[in-house]
Amino acid sequence: MTQMEIDTLEHAGRTVMAWSPEGYDGRVYLGAVLRALLPAIGILAVAAAFLFVAF
Repeated sequence: MTQMEIDTLEHAGRTVMAWSPEGYDGRVYLGAVLRALLPAIGILAVAAAFLFVAF
């Protein structure tokens, strides 16, 4: 059992005021973030196009 897992179990019974991640492995997942943003950017582009055509 890792120290993060032990800490999670120790704090499980306490009320927390903010969300805390399970742990940070030191990697940056830029590709996953960009893949998640792609549909949002597409939706914004379509909305901007509709506004441009409407006005």
